[in-house]
Amino acid sequence: MKRIDLAISLSGLITTLAYDVLSNMKDTSQSPMYPGPGYGAELAVDGNTATCMRTESIGSTSPYKTVWWKVDLGGVYNIYSVNILFKNYDGYECPDEWYGFDCKQRCSRHCRDNDPCNKANGTCDRGCAAGWIGSFCDRECSDGAYGYGCVNNCSGHCMNDSSCNKQTGHCDSGCKPGYTNAFCSKKCSSGTYGKDCTKTCSEFCLHNTLCNHIDGACTDGCQNGYIGNMCNTSCEHRRYGKNCSRTCSPNCKTCKHTDGTCRCHAGWSGPNCSIACNNSYGENCQFPCDPFCVNQTCDRLDGTCQHACPDSSKSCGVAEPKRSDQDSSVLPVVLGGVFSACVILVIAIAVLLIRYKRKSSIMTKKKPSVTNLKTKQHLPMKTMKKQHYHDYDSALSDEPDEPDDSAPVLPERNMRGPPTNKNIPVRNIKAQIANMSAKENAGFKYEYNDIPRGELCPCLEGKKPENKVKNRYVTIFSYDHSRIVLNSPGYDGNGYIHANYIEDSKGVRSYIATQGPKPKTIADFWTMVSQEEVTVIVCLTNLKEGAKNKCAQYWPNVNDKLQGGNITIRNLGEKTYAEHIIRQFKIHNKAKGEDRLVTMYHYTAWADHGVADPLSLVVFHRQVMRATAQSNGKYTLVHCSAGVGRTGTYIALDALYREGQKSGKINVPMYVRTMRKDRMNMIQGDEQYKLLYLALMEAFNGPSRCLATEKFLRKYQEENCYTNCGNVRPNTTQKFAISTEFEELLALRKVYSNKDYELGQTHLSANYTQNVLPVEQYICHLSYVKGRNTYYNAVLLQSFLEKDCMISGQYPLPDYTEDLLRLIRDFDARIVVFLCPVKDLACSSTWFPTKTQVKFVGNFTIKHVSEAKGSNVKMTKLILQAKENNDMRITVLECPTWKERQSTADKRVLLDAIKEVKTQKINTEGRILVLSSDGAVRCGPFFVVYNALEQITVDREVDIFTIARQLQVRRTEFVSTLDEYQLCYDVIAEYLLNDCVYGNV
Repeated sequence: MKRIDLAISLSGLITTLAYDVLSNMKDTSQSPMYPGPGYGAELAVDGNTATCMRTESIGSTSPYKTVWWKVDLGGVYNIYSVNILFKNYDGYECPDEWYGFDCKQRCSRHCRDNDPCNKANGTCDRGCAAGWIGSFCDRECSDGAYGYGCVNNCSGHCMNDSSCNKQTGHCDSGCKPGYTNAFCSKKCSSGTYGKDCTKTCSEFCLHNTLCNHIDGACTDGCQNGYIGNMCNTSCEHRRYGKNCSRTCSPNCKTCKHTDGTCRCHAGWSGPNCSIACNNSYGENCQFPCDPFCVNQTCDRLDGTCQHACPDSSKSCGVAEPKRSDQDSSVLPVVLGGVFSACVILVIAIAVLLIRYKRKSSIMTKKKPSVTNLKTKQHLPMKTMKKQHYHDYDSALSDEPDEPDDSAPVLPERNMRGPPTNKNIPVRNIKAQIANMSAKENAGFKYEYNDIPRGELCPCLEGKKPENKVKNRYVTIFSYDHSRIVLNSPGYDGNGYIHANYIEDSKGVRSYIATQGPKPKTIADFWTMVSQEEVTVIVCLTNLKEGAKNKCAQYWPNVNDKLQGGNITIRNLGEKTYAEHIIRQFKIHNKAKGEDRLVTMYHYTAWADHGVADPLSLVVFHRQVMRATAQSNGKYTLVHCSAGVGRTGTYIALDALYREGQKSGKINVPMYVRTMRKDRMNMIQGDEQYKLLYLALMEAFNGPSRCLATEKFLRKYQEENCYTNCGNVRPNTTQKFAISTEFEELLALRKVYSNKDYELGQTHLSANYTQNVLPVEQYICHLSYVKGRNTYYNAVLLQSFLEKDCMISGQYPLPDYTEDLLRLIRDFDARIVVFLCPVKDLACSSTWFPTKTQVKFVGNFTIKHVSEAKGSNVKMTKLILQAKENNDMRITVLECPTWKERQSTADKRVLLDAIKEVKTQKINTEGRILVLSSDGAVRCGPFFVVYNALEQITVDREVDIFTIARQLQVRRTEFVSTLDEYQLCYDVIAEYLLNDCVYGNV
């Protein structure tokens, strides 16, 4: 008999989205009552998760072979869906990825859209994922086919005749010479050929015809003076004409290889130097013979008379002077004097040079080695309100088209020997970083300085006068061999843009690295995006940093558009987060009749020459990786301002992470060399180099746990079914996922040194506890007040959507209540949250007014305005007055039922407090200040849930693990117990089940 387990659930039958839950509190029945009276079917519809428990097995060892239960809905209804919560476990319904009678057969994992297979027979009900076929979706497409149902044929032009990717059709190994785009289905455009279509046809093909797109051969032959399949070899010396078949005249000094025209030897003239001089001599017979020569005839080479002259001279018109004996005796004396004078002159020059060099070296120490032009202030893009239309040249030309005054100063060319083999297993990267960080990061400095830098390859095109104006910085150029060549109509011969192809760790061109566009290069930028079939842009710079322009705004505003030539760009929408912005563009190419969606990921938390937070950068990188995995674009385009420092760091992170995921090993210095062979100075400075290592460690050691809200809720319910009380013990070898996850969270917390807590240690008496001190980098420094400190134990935090908009602080100690009020005023904290009853705090009576009261604390006056009480949250409106400052209205929220000695709150208390903060935030500017005993306990769950709710609202997904990790960067003591971490999960589940507009009604 089939074995069955019975789960008593939250609500036996529910529907989703905007449909009513018909089963709530309806009549139920069952047969038999097993395993005992405490397992009645009515618990399935009571709406209480605490009554959920896992029963013992039914069928194999129990006295009952079958058990049933039912719900009487009390009428006839059209049912949208039936969902028995916690039902997917052994014996009742197979878990995802398993099927069959005993759930011991594994699904193929290739069902469409990652659907689970049919739990009964293992088939994929909605068909197979791209690249797979068969009832069980367990057979890959045959070589040469790809896509859904394997009905699409590969282009046949993948490198080395390899098959295309069976899911996407892309040629992962690259294209054969002569073909381009992700599918390698497009021939090189006119005028280009070869691998990646990066080579330009010879300009010496006959009749200016195009060359073969594969090998560059000129199909109609060569123009006169050139030979070879590609007509790129001029005739050898003394040959010219078609196929170099003709020989130059022997009388030619030089012969033009195209038509044989000559520069003649002396004594000859004419186009081919075939006419001998007559009564003249020299080159081109330009000198007449001396009239005193007999018959005016002379040697056509040097003009000497061919017949004897009357005075026996060689040239009859000029008598040769006679040399006397005295002249011969004076000559040595003259030569000696001249020689002595020359020696003295050389010595004098040498002395002057030495003095000048010394002076120059002194001046070099006083002045910078590179002088740059200053840039005018950047003005924002003007929007045309009526037409909502801009062109490149007029609408986006506010930024001055000059070199930036913060151009990186490049070091001298540094050539090093071959790199040592430094493959690091990704599991060992943390230990490797610890070793390299010793002695003030000596390992990073040595390894970075050992990598070649400077101008390592020719970059002649970028140095041409007509192209220099297109470079943002005067010291950084694109290498010729790897540069992108714009070949669209209207571009001149070189099609120059400051951009290079960059290879991944396997040597496949996967990225484009470029500078931040200038106003006059915006059209070039979008032409490149269209030409190179880019669908993902990664921007790592702000438009202005300080007073310096770093990049022109090359995109239109939302619902606006830009147009230049055949290309139109429309901004379909933007999503703004705390540290990045995602923009969606639609690009229309009129000439090709093509539309393409391009997504821009704009990271806004990385200053030029600075170092980003490693975890923050990794979280951003994961967003981009998800987009590129679904993209059909050929390259990921990455830029910062110069396109070398931040750009190089990001590309290396992406390439090395992908390599580490596949092979389990990475080689950082080798890959940096790979980048630098195609673009100069990728990654600037040993600090950015260390950042790369730290980001890779974060990426490998703390993977994303982001889940769609539906999947999060399902997993939470499955886990919760095990953890609730019951007389059934789960497998003793099982470790609950949340417990394992929490242990990993603690292991990954950032470690700070004593120096990072210096200010808190200096003011120990001002801290509620000595175990929770603020990190120097994130502390809230108070403004100066005579007789008071500038210290308060509080740190700035960011929400999921807004940077530095929240503060976590400790309750005020009796002697420091004025400092709390200073914190509120200095940081414009209009919403103040106490995660306890305010009256329970010893200091509350000194500053917190009740009805009709006014309190005076130092320079502050606090007035009571109003109050309102809810079941879990009390709200009090106050006015804070300070001398020589405007009145400040603040809202104080407190949790009257969350007593100080109570370890964790009821999930409803915390959720209601956060919802009330969000309600007040709608009409209130300023920051949110959240207080607890030490600024960490209770505050941690508050901020985790607050940020998670923002993530759910914007993205309909949640990643509690990553949110907690990011908050712990600023205060490591957040969420330090498993109870608090569990509370975060409980509150989010409560919200999704009962509060979320996307949940069940």
